[in-house]
Amino acid sequence: MKVTVAGSGYESFVISACLAEMGNVITHYSQTPPTNVHDLSFHEPGLPAMLESNVSARRLSFSDDVSLASDCDLCILALGHADTVDEQALDFATEFGAALNSETILVNSSPTSLGVTEKMLEAAQSSGNTVSIVCYPVFLKEGEGVEDFMRPDRIILGTESYEARSVMVSLLRPFSRQKDRVTPMSIRDAELTRLAASAMLATRISLMNEIAAIAESFGADIEAVRSGIGADSRIGYSYLYPGVGYGGVCLPGDINELVNEAASKDIQPVLLNAVLQRNSMQQEWAASALRDCLGNLRGKQIAVWGLAFRPETADVSGSAAIVLIRQLLDAGATVAAYDPMAMEAANKVLGEQAGVTFCSHQYDALTDSDALVLMTEWKPFRQPDFNAIGKLLKQPVIIDGRNQYDSAALKQAGFTYRGVGRGNRE
Repeated sequence: MKVTVAGSGYESFVISACLAEMGNVITHYSQTPPTNVHDLSFHEPGLPAMLESNVSARRLSFSDDVSLASDCDLCILALGHADTVDEQALDFATEFGAALNSETILVNSSPTSLGVTEKMLEAAQSSGNTVSIVCYPVFLKEGEGVEDFMRPDRIILGTESYEARSVMVSLLRPFSRQKDRVTPMSIRDAELTRLAASAMLATRISLMNEIAAIAESFGADIEAVRSGIGADSRIGYSYLYPGVGYGGVCLPGDINELVNEAASKDIQPVLLNAVLQRNSMQQEWAASALRDCLGNLRGKQIAVWGLAFRPETADVSGSAAIVLIRQLLDAGATVAAYDPMAMEAANKVLGEQAGVTFCSHQYDALTDSDALVLMTEWKPFRQPDFNAIGKLLKQPVIIDGRNQYDSAALKQAGFTYRGVGRGNRE
């Protein structure tokens, strides 16, 4: 199938690469096409190699010419989260619709507000050309985007056009060969499904963080509690991990969109507001644990492992680690930070503030530091050399914001350990 994918974020490149991998002919349209697929502005494991192989096979090309991009069986618009995403989507629909030479299908895979997909159809048809529209939300986790697209849990297709739905089912059939994962619905149903999925995940995270706060004060271990409740088949283990709060742009953006939509309809989003409040409160946990262990933080140096909001990405959007660093600087502390991929992005966000040192090796951050704080669960942090950590730190204090480490073993080895909801029992 001849497909155009429009966008410049990681979602659009994942979609282009994966559709091309299945034999489709893809034109990736953006105003600034990449000159080198190994030099993208984001990190997504496995994506550059897949892009390169499909460019070499002539199944994938890049263009900034909308007239060339409009020569397709269907066009997928996959913009990233941005304050102006609605305006961008409507502008593109108008531009794309005017450039058409024949009937086609416009697919909205962008995180637009409720109701925008239908407005995109009106904009695309304003020039008089025949356009059908589909709302096709893609559920991609940064760092796992290729895997999520190639093996989706579900494929949501929102459209009023039977023909458009049939074309999309044909396009996406290779991604659900073992089981039909397509769920057809209306456009508005599909738009709300995307937002509701984010709300459900964020609610589970926030609820576990709230139970972790109770466990911490009660002297219980949230890890034991998590195992107990996750064994219930009605609940399961996914997204039951307490931590320092969710980040990124997707979950916060989607929940804020739902809150605003509810308010516009005179609905009180009590639970969603509580989710937002709990997540904000959770980003205070690491600084509070440090004060509990070290007292006044002024003059202290803190080692921070992990800056990205999740592993396998260089994205620091909404990262709890950035929040912590700012809290530490405000408290008069200094920071020695390390992340496998996100230090450049963190440096840009923090603006090269005095008091922050970005280290070239994870153990370099420990020298002369009064405590180590784990903020992102990168694989190199999972089984570190605790003997080396104990020797390099000025004080043997570990604040585990991801509950990665064995609290009993560390305490027996002489460390002061704090985990999220671990009871703080010495």
